[in-house]
Amino acid sequence: MAASGATALAALRIGGRVAFERLVRPKARRAEDVPCSPDAITPEWLTAVLCQRTPGAVVTSVVVKPASAGTHERHQLIVRYNEAGQRAGLPQSMFTKSLPSVVTRMIGGFNGTARVEGRFYMQLRPQLGIEAPIGYHAASDRQTYAAILLLEDMVATKSATFCNYKTYVSRETAEDMVDVLAALHARFYDNGELAERYPWVASYPRWFTIGAEKMSLEHYTRKAFDAAGHVIPRSVLAQREAVWPAAMQALVVHDSEPQGLIHSDVHIGNWYSTGAGKMGLCDWQCLARGHWSRDFSYAVTAALTPDDRRNWEKDLLRRYLDRFAGLTGTKPDFDRSFLHYRQQMVHALLMWTITLCHSPLLPAMQPEETTLAMMERISTAMADLDTLRS
Repeated sequence: MAASGATALAALRIGGRVAFERLVRPKARRAEDVPCSPDAITPEWLTAVLCQRTPGAVVTSVVVKPASAGTHERHQLIVRYNEAGQRAGLPQSMFTKSLPSVVTRMIGGFNGTARVEGRFYMQLRPQLGIEAPIGYHAASDRQTYAAILLLEDMVATKSATFCNYKTYVSRETAEDMVDVLAALHARFYDNGELAERYPWVASYPRWFTIGAEKMSLEHYTRKAFDAAGHVIPRSVLAQREAVWPAAMQALVVHDSEPQGLIHSDVHIGNWYSTGAGKMGLCDWQCLARGHWSRDFSYAVTAALTPDDRRNWEKDLLRRYLDRFAGLTGTKPDFDRSFLHYRQQMVHALLMWTITLCHSPLLPAMQPEETTLAMMERISTAMADLDTLRS
């Protein structure tokens, strides 16, 4: 499928800008500058954004080390300060998330997810009593689609271990994940402050609809069902035409019931464990205002083995509802909540169909083995609970 006119135009514009930056190699030196890549970061810029609340502190040097690439590029910064900065205990190791290439700017800049994640870390993260990285600085440029985010190095500060699809999630770990989600969802639950003060947090139906249109999600989901048919249960394959209507129907709960802040991308690869054994959430570029069941369903189906999920899902839902009630004073009905849990699985699956098959203008967001493992777990849950039943 050909890219839409707006998407193609954006790709041409971004391509020209990135080519210019690679030729000129501009450097960021003032606080208001947005580094076009980690190589544009200078000690002067870091002094401006990290030392402004520490009189006399100066960054004397910075070393950039590559880490990984996906929807963003991640680099580690090793930062050195003068004596005033050292005495203040300013961070000496941190990670950047940036958009230095055409493909990363298409998905993080053009889609606006990098800008939203930066605002999350600067405005909302300090209000949440959950385990999540600290954001030191965020900036984006609406003209060039460049963006930069400076984040806590969780390995250095909390001896964190990051999870992946091979990580076995024990019952205790699953319960801790559920508790984190309950605390996240409770903070702004049924609270008009979220929409009024932070209008840049889109409602989940709007977030999904705009993203689906920009990325031709329905088209690429059909292609993904062909490509991943060997890991999808036969009963789900047989009902593949019901997937998109089920996704549209599953959006209703987000408008018909009270909303709260949701992460929206809680697959196991976005979780980490601290040295103290507490679970935390990172990668907040997909956050939205929506119903809590979106996150709960995604986390449980994508993180647990099918057997563990079958054995624990109802107990985990009861635990979640108890924790949620303790924080909000509202306890949703179990049967209705389990229905929402079943319905929201299709949206978890669609996060991975577009990861497996997508426009050539978008980057490879995850390794294929990770994507297939997620699709297999989520579609198996859909088969077990007859999610696509009309």
